[in-house]
Amino acid sequence: MIKKTVAAISIFAGLLASLSVAQTNPAADASATFRYHIELDAPAAQRKLIETHLDLYRWRDNPRMDEAQLKRLVRLAPEQLREFLAIEGFYSPEISVELIRQDDQWDVKLLVVPGAVVRVSQLDLQVIGAFADGSKESQARLEKMRADWPMRPGAVFRHDEWESAKRNTLKNLLLDTYPAATIADSQATVDPKTQSAALKVLLDSGPAFTFGPLAIQGLNRYPPSLIERINPITPGEPYAQSKLLTLQSRLQDSPYFASTAVNIETNPEQPLAVPVQVSVVENQSKKLGFGIGASTNTGARIQGDYRDINFLDRAWRLGSVMKLEQKIQSLNADLQLPLRENGGQDSLNALLERDDIEGVVNQKMVLGGKRSFIHGKTETSYGFRYIIEDQKVDGRESEQHSTLSPSYTWTLRNVDNLLFPTRGYLLNFQADFATRALLSDQDFLRTYGRITYFHPLGHQQKNQLILRAELGMVAASSRDGIPSDILFRTGGDQTVRGYDFQSLGVPESDGVVGGRYLTVASIEYVHWLTPTWGAALFVDAGNAGDVLSDLKPAYGYGAGARWKSPVGPLNLDVAYGQKTQAIQLHFSMGFSF
Repeated sequence: MIKKTVAAISIFAGLLASLSVAQTNPAADASATFRYHIELDAPAAQRKLIETHLDLYRWRDNPRMDEAQLKRLVRLAPEQLREFLAIEGFYSPEISVELIRQDDQWDVKLLVVPGAVVRVSQLDLQVIGAFADGSKESQARLEKMRADWPMRPGAVFRHDEWESAKRNTLKNLLLDTYPAATIADSQATVDPKTQSAALKVLLDSGPAFTFGPLAIQGLNRYPPSLIERINPITPGEPYAQSKLLTLQSRLQDSPYFASTAVNIETNPEQPLAVPVQVSVVENQSKKLGFGIGASTNTGARIQGDYRDINFLDRAWRLGSVMKLEQKIQSLNADLQLPLRENGGQDSLNALLERDDIEGVVNQKMVLGGKRSFIHGKTETSYGFRYIIEDQKVDGRESEQHSTLSPSYTWTLRNVDNLLFPTRGYLLNFQADFATRALLSDQDFLRTYGRITYFHPLGHQQKNQLILRAELGMVAASSRDGIPSDILFRTGGDQTVRGYDFQSLGVPESDGVVGGRYLTVASIEYVHWLTPTWGAALFVDAGNAGDVLSDLKPAYGYGAGARWKSPVGPLNLDVAYGQKTQAIQLHFSMGFSF
């Protein structure tokens, strides 16, 4: 009896020891994982879909897999395969699944013959509700919806495309006049014998909605007229989501608000004169800032800024900037009025500035005003400038110039990205004129144009070509009496690299003054080594002169680094000026538009 008890205890202890080893030995667990082999016979076009989503593949090597689970997955496989193939338009597949056991090896053999693909045979698209009023406009709109339906007769019937087509067709109603529209019924009748699918969609437009007045919340400092002026919505007109988005965009672009929201209630019981709900959170009205910086054009800089977007409690925007640079010192004040009802933006400007560049010291006062309009990618400005300038050229007595010049500016920004353009172009045209009969020392007509063109090279857009050109002319009997802002000098970071800032112009005494003509051209190649870092090669050429024969181009050649910083592209260039036979370092940010 004792011997039997000892033997039983020994056996029990051995079992415990074996269990302990199995629990503490991961290799033993891994080797015990239930395994099976899958042999798939299917067209290459469907293999990836099957291998990615079929449970037999997804559960393989799972530690919880066992014989019972394998047999269950084999039973489910045919139905899963039919669902996968139906998504791709195959509704009559031949599927064979076989489970074979040889010794300790389990084999699953899958045979998949998709068969003929199902194609769309017809579409029956109808709309009920207020849309079905029998008018020519509604009938024409329905015909266009049918014409725009993406799954044309003969197209492969795929489930995802079917769902997408229904959503997009419904969106046509939701975005314009019928924001409460729904899909009342939809059917796709598949005939496996003819491999065809007959589609039927019934949309319920619901009632036609019209806009009501604005219902504004969140205004504390500003009057409702600030929003009403930029509102593109007329009470009583049909609902259009594009109008809501336009108002939302205008409010977001406004400096007065930190956040905005624009929407309406789409209650089918109250579709007429629906109030447009506008909710805003106002920005702080006053802001004071300081900064330091440096430029290879004008040297080290300290700067102070003051902003008040509710000046005199009238929603006028006052901005004042004082800059103290090595070559230029300035004090500028700009006053912008709220947008007018026609979209015009009025502003007034005052500037006091002193600059000491290339042996010429200019001290000037500028008073001006303009009205600007922005339509899409185009900005147009009409204005005037009154300039009084005292100019001292080294080796010559100082002179005073003054002019009152009406001006016109037109800018087109047709690029894929305003901050980091890779494709498109920027155009700018300016025109000014003055006459002695109106507070001016000289008669003149000034025109200036600039273009920058961006073109990607290669499929991955790792290479880019940038072309730039400038042309300027001042039609006048001479440059005498014309302020320096009207004339032309060039050279520097974003003009002709390889030369000092505004060092190319008309030599006079011991300085360089502006001329009546300007030509600049540049070609630049950029290769992006990473998504944010690139290297560039460039050639610049240009000059400014008082007569056309003086416009002999000064060439600059160089290379540089490019970085897509969070605030815009940063450029660091090293350029050789052929005319001066000197090397210049240039640092710039963004594009001068």
